[in-house]
Order: sequence, then structure tokens, then C-alpha cells
Amino acid sequence: MRATNAVFLSGLRQLSRNRLMTIPVVLALFYPALVVLLLSGTHPMEGGMASSADAAMGVVFMTIPMAATLATGFIMILGSSLLPEEISAGRAGFWVAQPISRDSYFTGMTLASFAMCCTVSAILFFGTSAAILAFIPYRPMAVGWAFLCPLFWTAANLALVTAVSLYLPRIASIIICLALAGFSNFMGSVTQVVEALPQGGVAATMKAASWVSFIVFPADPLLRLAMSGLRPAESSIQMMMSSIGFMTDPPAWQIVYALIWSAAVVLLARARFRRMDLA
Repeated sequence: MRATNAVFLSGLRQLSRNRLMTIPVVLALFYPALVVLLLSGTHPMEGGMASSADAAMGVVFMTIPMAATLATGFIMILGSSLLPEEISAGRAGFWVAQPISRDSYFTGMTLASFAMCCTVSAILFFGTSAAILAFIPYRPMAVGWAFLCPLFWTAANLALVTAVSLYLPRIASIIICLALAGFSNFMGSVTQVVEALPQGGVAATMKAASWVSFIVFPADPLLRLAMSGLRPAESSIQMMMSSIGFMTDPPAWQIVYALIWSAAVVLLARARFRRMDLA
């Protein structure tokens, strides 16, 4: 445990000295500030709680997906950088030459990456959510999911890019992981739209594609559940869309699968790191 903690702290110091990592953290602060600026120019809607809830629904669906897009880019850049750079610079070889196991080194560095990524995700997701609640007071459906799922979603994205970056060059890792993340989010939305349309050959094809996307990279349900927890409980738009199968919560088994998938991919990355030449 002491070895892991030492590597973790060293990883955080390494990240804090890297402008490529610290600049996005600072820039992330501007997004909630931009949301505050936009909402400060609006006027409270009259007509009761339902109108406020519907307004909040619109703002959530305009701002949170963009926050997720920004966070995804940062996670992919960071996750593809830390371990490969440590290996290429010889620092990883130095650490494992000490009385520190490869597993402890991998765990410490991965936790450092996760802490930095969670910082950015928290700024983007929680800062934006706080701005919306400050200007459009409403009752979220499930605050717990709105708080936990962005962190689970961050872990899934980081697990993917960490594993891929140990097999492929950095640029290729970023491109592939961004493509998978974008396709996963797109297919998650398409799946809900298809449920509301008449069933046929096209709908069946889209469903099959969405299942393949989910099995390969199941991050979308975590993001959907985060947005679901943040949605207004009294929104008439939410009730109407849910009645036709759109904007619904993902099944619990999908969330469980996403968490198991994340853990399995981290173990795969650790197994790969054990076999790498660090000299």
C-alpha cells in the first residue's frame, strides 16, 4: 500500500507539472462559467413548477452532453499519455527496479490519472449542474445517480484508453477511443429513437448495431443514468417522451455490465503492463 501511495503521489506531481494536463483543468472552469453567463441573461418562467422543470430539462440537454464531450477529449488525451510517457522516459523502469512491484506501479499511476480525470469531470458535470440549479430551481429525479454516474462514466472511458494506449501508439489510441466513445453515445441515442418508431428492417438493423456498440464499449448507459438523475422530476416533456420509450433510464443490468466491463479492461491493461519491456 505504501508503494502504491508513493507512486500515486509521484503521478500527481508529474501531472501537475505537465501543461498539457493542467491547462485543460483550468479551461474546464470556463464551461460552467459560460453556462452561468447564459442563464444569467434568462428570466424565470412563470406558470408554476412545471414550466421551470421544462426549462431546466431543455438546459440539461443542451449543456450536459457538451460537458461530456469536453471531458471525453481530456480523458482520452490524459489516459493515452501518462503510462506511455513514463515508459518511454525510463521512469517506469526506474520505479520497478526499486522494491516496488509492477502491479503497485500500475495501480498508483492509474489512480493518479483517474483522480485528475475525475477533477475535470467534476468541474464540468457538477459545476454545470450547480449552475442550472442556481438559476432554475427544480427537484432532480435522483441526485445520487447524478453524482456517482459521471465518475463511473469517467472510469469506463479511462479504462478503455489506458488499455488501448499500451497496445497502440498514442495518436492511434486517441483516435480509436474517441471514435468508440462517439459511436457509443450516438448509438445509445439511436436505440431510444428506434424504440419509438414502427418496427421493421431498418429498426432491427439499428438495434443490432446498438447491441454491438454496447457490448464493445458500454459507457453510454452510465451517461444516460447521470442525465436521468439530473432531469427534473416534474417535467411534462420528460413524462411525454418517456411514454413513447424515449429519455428512459437504462436497465440496471446494463449499469452492472458497464462496471464489470471497466474492471475487466483495467485488468487487461495491467496484464499487458506486466509483460512490457520497461528498460
